[in-house]
Amino acid sequence: MPKSTVKQILPVSGSWFRVLGTKDNPVLEKIVVWALVNTEKTDVIVGVPRQELGVIGAVDGWLEDVAGYIEVPAEDVDRLIQHPEELAQFELVWAEE
Repeated sequence: MPKSTVKQILPVSGSWFRVLGTKDNPVLEKIVVWALVNTEKTDVIVGVPRQELGVIGAVDGWLEDVAGYIEVPAEDVDRLIQHPEELAQFELVWAEE
């Protein structure tokens, strides 16, 4: 994958989560900042979880395997993981589709 660069970092307002994994086994990671990323083709906005802030080379990983971003209360995360069929309302795009 070509190298991507961060053009701007923006604060997150609300309770946003990045959705990874599969439709039957989703993983939700809390987003702490939005990043405007320049790729070889275009600029995209991606959500960045705390554990990936400041990691050298992580920018390209921010663009991989993300089904989408959802805004839900933190207390709903466990329920959504246990009942992944409820994620259908968010029209996520899974890698296996």
